Amino acid sequence: MFEYSAGLDRCSPFATFHSRQYDAGRTANAAPGATTKRCRFSTMVATGHQGRKAMVGRRSRAARRGFVVEQIRRGEGPVETRHGSPGRALAGHVHSYRGYRNERGGSARLRLVPSLRLNLDISLGVRPRLAGSGAVPAGAVYGMRTDPAVLVRNEGEGVLVELTPPGAYTMLGVPLWELANTVIDVADVLGRKAEQLVDRLAETPGWRARLALLDNSLAIRAAVGPQPAPQVVWAWQQLCRSSCHIPIAQLADEVGWTRRHLLTRFRQQIGLAPKTVSRVIRFQRALQLLQQPGSRPSVGSVAQLTGYSDQAHLTREFRALAGVTPVRLAGA
Repeated sequence: MFEYSAGLDRCSPFATFHSRQYDAGRTANAAPGATTKRCRFSTMVATGHQGRKAMVGRRSRAARRGFVVEQIRRGEGPVETRHGSPGRALAGHVHSYRGYRNERGGSARLRLVPSLRLNLDISLGVRPRLAGSGAVPAGAVYGMRTDPAVLVRNEGEGVLVELTPPGAYTMLGVPLWELANTVIDVADVLGRKAEQLVDRLAETPGWRARLALLDNSLAIRAAVGPQPAPQVVWAWQQLCRSSCHIPIAQLADEVGWTRRHLLTRFRQQIGLAPKTVSRVIRFQRALQLLQQPGSRPSVGSVAQLTGYSDQAHLTREFRALAGVTPVRLAGA
């Protein structure tokens, strides 16, 4: 849903859904239990200090015990991010970890746009806030969005965990439709253990130790949490790999459920209705085409390629979902 990348006035899609295999003996077209296919979603736009683009200076990367260390230096000070992959126990639940530190001074405004990923953001310093609202909790869960929002970060550091919808359902243990378009305190879901985890992360020195602590804690939770229905996961996978035109009646017929039952379970365990998921997928695919390097296609061409009726339709969707025009969101 978002990326800590202060000073960059463009989108940075980076999340990839890694779903699990259910009943591997079935074929890719059989419900449930189809083999998985990756889908790219999740975007965050970051605008620079006081709305200006920041000049990128020195950038370095180094591999350290499975984590990639990335330090980006800009005028007033460094913005450092560290990336980590989850252990095997969290495959299909957690996509990635990201540690961040902002020492540049001032604030960074980060645009949240529609995404099919949930995020756990643990602030270890000054809490961020949503524009037009108050500060968010130190341990905040960001549900999937279907409307725009702006997050304001100040100096400080923290850890971002990207959760797949099936993984979020398992680890949070609540109906995910309750989290859509909201930010909640993780302690409201997981109680005192979540508060203790936030405190332990703040007391733990070093990024690798922090991410290892987080990975171990989440693996324990994943082992005891509820599992999404295979029928729901299969329907989710079909939407991911399709051109976003699968009627819910067809999905329900394939899994042997009624439309109403599939809709209820899907919203409970994924967070959005299948039709809304298809809408967000189409939005993300259009955005990726508009962001591709080199010679970018026109907005009209992208509209035709991604199933919008015309350029005006695509522009209306971008304004409704992201709050800005396609060209502005793509950073052109």
